[in-house]
Formats: sequence, C-alpha cells, structure tokens
Amino acid sequence: MDVIFKMLNIKKATPDDNQRAREIVTQSLQDFGLTVEFDGLDSAIGSIGTEHSANTIELLAAWDGKLCACLAIQTIDTRAAKLFGFHVAHEYRGKGIGKSLLKAAMQEAKKFGFTRLQLDTWDNMYAAIALYTSLGWQRDADPSPESGANRSYFLDL
Repeated sequence: MDVIFKMLNIKKATPDDNQRAREIVTQSLQDFGLTVEFDGLDSAIGSIGTEHSANTIELLAAWDGKLCACLAIQTIDTRAAKLFGFHVAHEYRGKGIGKSLLKAAMQEAKKFGFTRLQLDTWDNMYAAIALYTSLGWQRDADPSPESGANRSYFLDL
C-alpha cells in the first residue's frame, strides 16, 4: 500500500492544469456516451485553475507525475457545497486514485466549514456510485432534467 501513495500526489489546481483537466473530463464523459459542455453544464470543471473560476475547492490527482483525475467544489451556502467534474482518466481507474481524491476533497470541504456536500451523477456510472456509497454518501431526490444528470447524492460531513 505504501507504494501506491508514493506514486499518488493530490494537489490544488493551477492555471497550467486547466487543459489537462479538460482532457480528462472530455475523455471520461465520452466513455459514457456524453458530450462535454464547458460553457454550460460542465463550466465548473472547465474553469478549474483559472482566475475566473467560481470554484471554492479545486483538486487534481497525479499518478507518477501525470495528472489523471480532477474535481471541483462550489459553495452553495455557508454550510453546503456541491461537487462537480469528478473524473479519473480511464487508463488510471482501479488504482484507488478516485477514492483518494474524493477523500481529500471531503477533508478540504470540512476545513472550509461545510457540513454537507452534494453531487449529481448518472445511474450508469456504477463505479462512481459504488465509491460514493462506500464513503457514506446517500441517495437524494433525483435532480431536475436540466441538471445534466439523473441521480443525486449527499454527504453530511
């Protein structure tokens, strides 16, 4: 297990990371037959690392020095925030990277004083849903059709 953590680095996003994060998200969504909308539904992750980003938390994971996963969290109110754009490049899946990145994001959210995280996803993203539920996320009411997803989850921190 120590070897995995020596190869994995979780870091805050910088402007230099934006293009790679966009590539990861684009590839990941294509794997599920979805089209990325960086000017719309995927704007939170599309702006990762940029000066005009509305994200409160932006994290990336690098495996052996190569950026391979990303996520963003935006403030809803003083106690709640929403997770966006949580993606792991397909060639890096199954290594525990997503779990490590999500746990780091949950810890960061606690540092910001958030007591609840929310997210929307698709019901066919089986591995992601299994990860969420393994970490205590609970199913919420389905989101509105304009959300770009068909399942919602929340986590009380």
